Amino acid sequence: MERLHFRDFFKNFLYDLEDFITIYENHLHVFNYQKLTKLSDTNIILIVKNMEVNITGENLKIKQMTKQELLINGKILKVEFAYV
Repeated sequence: MERLHFRDFFKNFLYDLEDFITIYENHLHVFNYQKLTKLSDTNIILIVKNMEVNITGENLKIKQMTKQELLINGKILKVEFAYV
């Protein structure tokens, strides 16, 4: 019988979701975003499903970007959601 480690279990659990946003200290991870509409060092705006995600902060940078995922780094001060 194959053992599933907690890390692998958690990763599989997260990726079963259609989309999600995880906030860590000075990092924000977005899975399955649709569109990046604004990018500056103080404000990033994304579309995730039917929501606009407005991220406000200082020294915001996109550390990693794929077709589905974003990893944003910087001092995150506020994250707001609005239906579009």
